[in-house]
Amino acid sequence: MPTDPLRRLGRLEEGGFRRLAARLALLRAYARRRDTEGLSDARAQAAIAEAFDQRTAAVDAWVYDVYESVTARTLRRWAQQFREEGLQGLIDKHGRRSERSYESYFGAGSELRKVALHYLADHPDCTSTELLDELAQHVDDGCPPAAPYSASCGKWAGE
Repeated sequence: MPTDPLRRLGRLEEGGFRRLAARLALLRAYARRRDTEGLSDARAQAAIAEAFDQRTAAVDAWVYDVYESVTARTLRRWAQQFREEGLQGLIDKHGRRSERSYESYFGAGSELRKVALHYLADHPDCTSTELLDELAQHVDDGCPPAAPYSASCGKWAGE
């Protein structure tokens, strides 16, 4: 029996739901631009990606908090997923890897974030595996998977 799409939607964490809503907002902006200006898919995707990078895309301000940048290729992939699978195609595929949320591990002021920032300051050329090993020493219930925080290493380096 197929999984109820509403069940999957209901299980989304706040961050996953915001990413889904942001993807829909960007696809809407792309579709409107394509239709109102008579552009091809590729040109409309490129135009929205460029406008988004310049922070002039026809989306609400909160979308810029969810995504720092979006490429035409990403818009093309999202559009294809939406065409093939509907709303389900835009929901993150990785699923919940942990019962704990990213925010509970690395939210502002969290102990693990402080450890990571100090480690990165002392070891600016470390790999994500080295960082994972260091963080694993500071938690009792295991670290989150590497993907969520390895993507944040670059952001944290500036703190």
